[in-house]
Amino acid sequence: MDKKSNLDSSGEFLLNSSAEIVSILKTIAHKKRFEILILLLDGPLTFQILLEETNLKKSALANHLNDLKEKSLVEKIQHGTYKITDDGKTYIKSIETAYRENITLKRKIEETKQRLKLTKSFLERNKK
Repeated sequence: MDKKSNLDSSGEFLLNSSAEIVSILKTIAHKKRFEILILLLDGPLTFQILLEETNLKKSALANHLNDLKEKSLVEKIQHGTYKITDDGKTYIKSIETAYRENITLKRKIEETKQRLKLTKSFLERNKK
């Protein structure tokens, strides 16, 4: 299969899945839910520890955990203990990778602009 065919099938898949993808992204996009997922990356945590770490009220934390469980990003492994699912890890790691690459690209562009300025300045001084 050539690249164009892969892109076409990828685009088609994304379009057909867009409602569910957007729903998952909206769930992750909430600051506290994102924070909960990050906290769970290091391993399972109890409701009480999540309560202390997020500074949420019990009902708010319970609601956020339910939202995350509905999207299969978090699961309850025993009474009061939660862990991030493999899907949850994949989403968070993908976001991290994309964000880090974006920062790296911005830095490279800025460094290139600075080098061009310095080169231009140097060449102008040498003309005089």
